[in-house]
Amino acid sequence: MAGGKKAAVVVLLVVVVVSLSAAASGAPFMVCGVDADRMAADCGSYCRAGSRERAPRRECCEAVRGADFRCLCKYRDALRAMGNIDAGRAMQIPSKCRIKGAPTSC
Repeated sequence: MAGGKKAAVVVLLVVVVVSLSAAASGAPFMVCGVDADRMAADCGSYCRAGSRERAPRRECCEAVRGADFRCLCKYRDALRAMGNIDAGRAMQIPSKCRIKGAPTSC
């Protein structure tokens, strides 16, 4: 499961970093096959530090389902630098959402 957790961390990293850029332009910002704005909006509350949500919302799972997780793995280290994101929860997204094809490690 550690690999799936790493993939989820990468997903959230991209959400945070890319959503800042996308917000400035007003257009969706696609990263590794995922609309980063949508991912941030739909997954952010689950991954926020201190969140008590039991599972990601259906919308979160749908937002990341088509992700290229191998591509997202390139961004995983940046997520750890974000103080308001619980990397452990972010790493749970692929397994909690039962996303087939997500890598087992980055």
